[in-house]
Amino acid sequence: MSILGQIGAKVGTEISSLSGRVSALESSDSYSETTYTNGVVSQITTWSTSSKSNLLQTKVFTYTNGLLTQILVTDGSNATELTQTFTYDSEENLESITKDYA
Repeated sequence: MSILGQIGAKVGTEISSLSGRVSALESSDSYSETTYTNGVVSQITTWSTSSKSNLLQTKVFTYTNGLLTQILVTDGSNATELTQTFTYDSEENLESITKDYA
């Protein structure tokens, strides 16, 4: 499997695991905006409604040399909930994912 395939599978699994926690925070009419930088997702911001009056969560994606290296999840008050760190071997294969719950 290619490195992108490996990353996609691992990140997909990790994001799915966060869905339960996010669902508990979000109402059915929540509103999210995705920010792209240089063609990759750099941030996902979620509010309770499209009026953007109540921030629920922000996810910031960090890349190094084109590889996803960190996802930082903060709640509406900017308190860190979760930091996920991705490490790679010398051939850029995903080696590990570390989760640090705040």
